[in-house]
Amino acid sequence: MNATEILIIAAQIIGGFVLLFLGGDWLVDGGVALARRFRISPLVIGMTIVAFGTSAPELLVSLISAIKGSSGIAIGNVVGSNIANIGLILGLTAIIYPIDTNNRKVTANGLIMIFASLLLLAFSMRNGISRVEGIIMFAGLLLFTIISIRKGRSNQDEISSDPDDKKPMKPLLALLLVVISCVMLSFGADFLVDGATSMAKALGVSDKIIGLTIVALGTSLPELAASVAAAIKKEMDISIGNIIGSNIFNILCVLGISASIRPIGFEFIQYRTDFIIMILFAGALLLFIRPWKTTGRLGRAAGILLFLAYSAYAYSLVN
Repeated sequence: MNATEILIIAAQIIGGFVLLFLGGDWLVDGGVALARRFRISPLVIGMTIVAFGTSAPELLVSLISAIKGSSGIAIGNVVGSNIANIGLILGLTAIIYPIDTNNRKVTANGLIMIFASLLLLAFSMRNGISRVEGIIMFAGLLLFTIISIRKGRSNQDEISSDPDDKKPMKPLLALLLVVISCVMLSFGADFLVDGATSMAKALGVSDKIIGLTIVALGTSLPELAASVAAAIKKEMDISIGNIIGSNIFNILCVLGISASIRPIGFEFIQYRTDFIIMILFAGALLLFIRPWKTTGRLGRAAGILLFLAYSAYAYSLVN
């Protein structure tokens, strides 16, 4: 590897981190502005606009895989991303900045996340997801989104005012900021993955390890950027709502649309353990926030446990 190639790789990695940092920061700002302008709960904004935006890489990867007939990539991308979203992304976010939660709302939507996971498990037990099942899943996402927005608008007392008493951002500008930030997150993830992959190959790392680590985690980088940015800005509802919403979106929309275009066929036995682990991570998240209490916190201890559990899972894939 010559000096020019090293500079190109370094530029990709640095540029990727910059785009992810700015994209995550702007996505939270735009999402919060929309929440205040339309009187929608920040948790709902996190589970809809922010979650859908950060899940764009998963959607693109799975759609392309479905069209090409690479069903294994489509299903593995979603299951792997959902596990990473809770174990790695939410774990790291809680370690950096503990997340305070509204347990009633988080628990209700967390149960929907678990239900979506169980629905995927039930459909997959017949070695695939049919076109009809894909349509059912996507219809479920539309219903979830509509109900979430209506409920979010009914709880206006939870909408915080701008702490700095600044002039509210115009809705069109906020929406434009969200769109631009989503594009930045997507390109940032691509640049970082490309640079890290080139570096790993230059160091002699096998394609298998690269695929199971760098590429698999690449589609979850937007969630990490958005969740950490939200936590730092103390927009905790957006931080945890982003993860729950992304997991619901990945299952009901990403796989729903993919299966609607082309039925997804795969050997269920090969993914059975991964399905179970995905559901266990979702259940662990609810237990850690102690849903029997009105408010809770996903603290550093829980974050460390989630991160260690994900590390063990990733290690088991490689070995």
